[in-house]
Amino acid sequence: MASGVPMEAPICLVEIRNRELMVNQQALWILTSITKPVVVVAIVGQYHTGKSYLMNRLAGKNTGKWIPHPSKPDHALVLLDTEGLGDVEKGDSKKDSWIFALAILLSSTFIYNSMITINHQALEKMQYITELTKLIKVKSSPDALGGEDSAEFVGFFPDFVWTVWDFTLELEVDGHPITSDEYLENALKLSKKRCFTFDCPTNDKSPLAPLENAQESQLELAFKDQADNFCSYIFSNAKPKTLNGGIMVNGNRLGKLLEIYVKTISSGDIACLENAMSALTQIENPAAVQKAARHYVEQMVLELDFPTETFQDLLNLHTDCEKEAISIFMTHSFKDDTHKFQKELVVCSLNYLSFLLPLFSE
Repeated sequence: MASGVPMEAPICLVEIRNRELMVNQQALWILTSITKPVVVVAIVGQYHTGKSYLMNRLAGKNTGKWIPHPSKPDHALVLLDTEGLGDVEKGDSKKDSWIFALAILLSSTFIYNSMITINHQALEKMQYITELTKLIKVKSSPDALGGEDSAEFVGFFPDFVWTVWDFTLELEVDGHPITSDEYLENALKLSKKRCFTFDCPTNDKSPLAPLENAQESQLELAFKDQADNFCSYIFSNAKPKTLNGGIMVNGNRLGKLLEIYVKTISSGDIACLENAMSALTQIENPAAVQKAARHYVEQMVLELDFPTETFQDLLNLHTDCEKEAISIFMTHSFKDDTHKFQKELVVCSLNYLSFLLPLFSE
């Protein structure tokens, strides 16, 4: 299917059962059906801070949480809402760290949603970022100094967006007032980041919890403008999900990465980007060989005209079908740097040719 299976409503992708991460197979099936490159926007934050409202605002009239991208027709927009962090009833900081790590690993734009104001205290509450090195590493082997290059670690981060509700400006550097974006530039050394602030949504100062049920007419004009600016930025600037080397990720690859990361984190190991790439190679490339080899055989059977074909006609047909098969393999393969899997495809085609050779003579 070109664009994926339609979603009638948001669906849980990863859930926690008996303190273990579990992938919802129905959601995974929907995700892996998306053949277009995906722009993955994840949002994380405390309970009842308006993050689900922002996700619904991005989804617009679409009922599911993956939608055709509104400004990039050749892409799909995947929206990942998360269970609120810091649930005092559940009190599971380990679960919170898992959620935070998965959102970072899967997204191309990561939104951190919070209340009241941005200051040093608010930054300190983002302890999950400082704990990421306990859950994620870039390389399978440390460098000569026994650690990872911090620039390399930061480099894999998705673009960062901080959304702040009921905003109060208390920002300054060296005694001089600065904007929220300028403060964020000083506070977090990430490659790309942006901050959006939101006034109180309604004039009755009601809490954010019932915001999703509020009518558009009940919202303050300033707030609606701020929400529209936020959505416009995400639609225009959120990038497609890519892997090291600029490799584009579609829904199928994202689903495979999700399974790899969930399995790794659930086993207690550190999620390693390099190992995930290697595991994805071992999943995608054999499948690409099978797909291409099947096309080769189907085309050979379709085009062969017994018993009138000559030996040279057979060789010419083999060459044409093999070129088509290699093209299909290249489209669906993943980081076959040593051409190991492409060579396997060539061997498959030659084996089939050898099977046919006794049937032909000059």
